[in-house]
Amino acid sequence: MRSRTKSIAALAAITITVGAGIAGLAGRADAAQIPLPLSCDGQQLTVRVNTSNAGPNGGWSVGQIVDGGTGHGIPTKISGTIVDNKDSDNPLTLFTFERVKGGGNANHNQPKVTCSTSESGALEKFVEPGTPLPPGISVSDPATFTLTVTVVRQP
Repeated sequence: MRSRTKSIAALAAITITVGAGIAGLAGRADAAQIPLPLSCDGQQLTVRVNTSNAGPNGGWSVGQIVDGGTGHGIPTKISGTIVDNKDSDNPLTLFTFERVKGGGNANHNQPKVTCSTSESGALEKFVEPGTPLPPGISVSDPATFTLTVTVVRQP
């Protein structure tokens, strides 16, 4: 499951700056595509996405809808969070990221939809080994990774 989580993050083609270190949540440049379940403005879809963050397309690659509808989505904004849920009354946001395609000017005249997915598990599923963590936080803590993607949906 760790590989799938890293592949989901590869969709975002993102590295998260973590204190003095960097946790790279990315797949191999030559990796295959994976199915990604998404909720897009209330509609449940499965989208086949590229796991590569290398090359000219990186995380801005088009996702092909393979279940729940037809067409494809062109990402224009990608953001996410990793939240430590050890204290359920006071969850702690550990990492956030946001990337906007073309400085916010990409596909600006086209209607967009917002898609998201979340996965929960031990924090170690979502960070690279050796990633510096805040005091009192352990890789065994329960955590949630949430990915949000704004896309232009095409038939």
